[in-house]
Amino acid sequence: MLFLIGLGLGNKDLSALALEEIKEADALFLESYTAFIPKEYADFIERQAGRKPTPLVRKDLEDGLAKTVAAAKGAKVVILVPGDPLIATTHGIILNEAKRQGIECRVIHAPSVFSIAIGESGLDVYKFGPTVTIPFWSERYRPTAFIDAIERNLRNGQHTLVLLDIEHKSFRPMKIEEAAGIISKATSGMKGAQLNSEKEIMILANLGRDDKMIVRSKIGELTQHAAELEGKVLSLVIPAEMSFAERESFDRAASTS
Repeated sequence: MLFLIGLGLGNKDLSALALEEIKEADALFLESYTAFIPKEYADFIERQAGRKPTPLVRKDLEDGLAKTVAAAKGAKVVILVPGDPLIATTHGIILNEAKRQGIECRVIHAPSVFSIAIGESGLDVYKFGPTVTIPFWSERYRPTAFIDAIERNLRNGQHTLVLLDIEHKSFRPMKIEEAAGIISKATSGMKGAQLNSEKEIMILANLGRDDKMIVRSKIGELTQHAAELEGKVLSLVIPAEMSFAERESFDRAASTS
C-alpha cells in the first residue's frame, strides 16, 4: 500500500494518524524538491520514525515514477510531501501511476501555504486570482510572466498570492531583497503598472511555525525588511481593491503578528 502524507508547514501539523503510518512504514521516502523543509523538522521526522527517510528528487517522481510506486507492491510505502500532497504539486501523477499498477493509495492531507497565507492575510479567499511564483533570475533566464499575471489579477480586482522560488542546489529560499530586485527589474520601463513602488503588499514569513511574522510594506520599501526576515521562508500577498471588512482584517493581521 502506498501512502502520500502531507507534512504541512511545521512538525505540529502532523496528525496522530500520519505519525502512526510513518512509524509503521516498511519504506519511508521524503520528497525534497518542491518546498523548503527546515532541518529541525527533518530531524523531528527522523526521531519519530527511528530512521532517516530516503530523499526523493524530481527524477524519482517523474522519470522513475513507475519504479518508485512499484516499491509499494506487498509493502507499506510512505512518501512524505511538504505542505499538502495534492496542492500545487505534480503528485496527482503518483495516484494515477498507483492505479495503473493496481496499488492501493491513501492520502493524508495537511495544511498548505495556500490556505494558511490566504487565511492569515485577512482577505476574501474568493477574490484571489491565479497564484504566481517569482523565479530566481540568471544571466540567460529572466522571465517576467509573473508580473503579467499579477497585473492581470489587479485589473480584474483579484488579490495575488506570490510564492518565492527555492534555489535547489543549495536548497535556499529566496530572500526578500532578491525578490525586490527581480520585481524592480521586471517592471522597469512598464507604463501604467499597478505593481509600482507605492503598491502596498503583505509579507508572510515562516507560516505555520511559532516564529511566524507578518509585515505590511510597500514594494519600494521591501529591502528595508531584509534584516528582520533573514533566513525565513517567505510568501507575499498583493491585494487588489479591498472591501471595508477586508481592509480592517488586512490591517489587523499585520499589526498583531
